[in-house]
Amino acid sequence: VEGEGKMTDVDSLLKTTLEGLGVPVERLIFTGTAPIFFTYQFVLGADAAFSDDDSEAEEFLYRVDLYTKGDFFALLRRTKQALKAAGFYGITVDPEIYERDTGYYHVPIEMKYMEV
Repeated sequence: VEGEGKMTDVDSLLKTTLEGLGVPVERLIFTGTAPIFFTYQFVLGADAAFSDDDSEAEEFLYRVDLYTKGDFFALLRRTKQALKAAGFYGITVDPEIYERDTGYYHVPIEMKYMEV
């Protein structure tokens, strides 16, 4: 499937980048137990950088969700720095949520990656 390798590469880069922060990481659903963890999901892939009606690149949109039982600001800052260093851009942090039933603060983060 055309473009599948690119998406797999970006997916792997994102997971490796997040794991480098020393926090457990899983796609979509975290099945372990930890006071801090990330989940991530692929949101959108779109052709980009058109030339003569042909796409020269593909832009990927991902969402990462940070869950923590305590203060998250230092980890959030490190996360953004690590993502930028790995080539992700357009990083947006959405409003935090406190999940009463689990006791976790939930911080959604969206980012893009361009694959040429």
